[in-house]
Amino acid sequence: MNNKNSNIQTQIIQKIKKLRSEKNISQLALSDILGVSDGQIGNIESPKYSHKYTLKQLYDFCIFVEYPFEKLFLSDEELKSKDVLKLLISKIIEYDE
Repeated sequence: MNNKNSNIQTQIIQKIKKLRSEKNISQLALSDILGVSDGQIGNIESPKYSHKYTLKQLYDFCIFVEYPFEKLFLSDEELKSKDVLKLLISKIIEYDE
């Protein structure tokens, strides 16, 4: 079993963790929001495991905290690109692999 996330997976997990902390959302509260077991968030946030959020969970979290979904995947510079949709789709595919 691969026990390491890809760079993009790790970056997004860290963004979620930072946003969760800034919004004072505990791991337990986030598990309720996303409909997963309370230990699952800890497993996702732990670098010891290769767990990651599903795309639906990422989307649901963004809706809950009112954060633009595309900002999970793209830098501010990339968001200015004329090919922003193409970039976003490629980053989503990379995350999901």
